[in-house]
Amino acid sequence: MSSRARSYWAGALARLLPLALVLAAWQAASMSGLLPKAVLPSFGEVAASLGAMLRSGEIVPHTLASFARAGAGFGVAVAGGIVLGILMAQVRFVERAVEPVLLLIYPVPKPALIPLFMIWLGIGDFSKVTVIALACLVPVVIATFNGARGVDEMLLWSARARGTSERRILWRVVLPAALPQIAAGVRTAIAVAIIVLVSSEFISAETGLGYLIFSYGGVGADDAMLAVVIYLAALGYLLDRLYLAGLRRLMAWHAFAH
Repeated sequence: MSSRARSYWAGALARLLPLALVLAAWQAASMSGLLPKAVLPSFGEVAASLGAMLRSGEIVPHTLASFARAGAGFGVAVAGGIVLGILMAQVRFVERAVEPVLLLIYPVPKPALIPLFMIWLGIGDFSKVTVIALACLVPVVIATFNGARGVDEMLLWSARARGTSERRILWRVVLPAALPQIAAGVRTAIAVAIIVLVSSEFISAETGLGYLIFSYGGVGADDAMLAVVIYLAALGYLLDRLYLAGLRRLMAWHAFAH
């Protein structure tokens, strides 16, 4: 094993060690009676419930339904947010028109809008996807705008002095310079998408991980409910790691290409 691979695995184990200690303490407290089952099931029981769901395949269609909704809303938000953020940074009229709306929407907890959107758009997937898209749009637009507006003026001046067209400046100067902030905004949007997704499925859904959590909690199956919560947290963590790994490869390719 190379030194780089050893370093990677050592870092991964170091990151997982605090989580392992928390889970071990949870199990020990349950086994010793310090944490009664009426308060919180043991980690072993929760893990057994999750294993049963995975073996039976019960959780799979709910996972697919949830990530289809989250993926649709997230994809719309990222595409629209980058375009809108660039337009705000490049066109003063767009900035003046959109900024007050963003300032109005930004502090509002997006799950609070779910009942309203269900009245307007119905209780199907379209209302859920719309709320997810709106919630994810805000961090992407703000990050893109800040990144595009913060481009070094010397870079822009140098490109224009060489006769570079505005369209080429956008693709070769503005977007590359704004990419780190855009990437941070997209990463935030991943977490936001999962939070709003689960909230929307609590209120009105017949499939999805949020629906599963709500259903198990409603019948007092706390071990199964916590199993789905842990499963969702693990999926969220995995998505974040995959995103960062893909981002590192993209940044490395971008640096090489330029």
